[in-house]
Amino acid sequence: MAYSPQVDAFRALHESGCFVMPNPWDVGSARWLRGQGFKALATTSAG
Repeated sequence: MAYSPQVDAFRALHESGCFVMPNPWDVGSARWLRGQGFKALATTSAG
C-alpha cells in the first residue's frame, strides 16, 4: 500500500528506536521547536 511521504518519514523515525516528540502549544512554539531540529511534533489532544 502506498502512503504519503509524511507517513513514510514518520515511520522511518520509529525504525531507529526512540525519539523525542514535543507538543507545542501554539504556532510560535511549533515554529521554534521545528527550528531546534525536532523531526516531528505532537498535536493537542484538546481538539
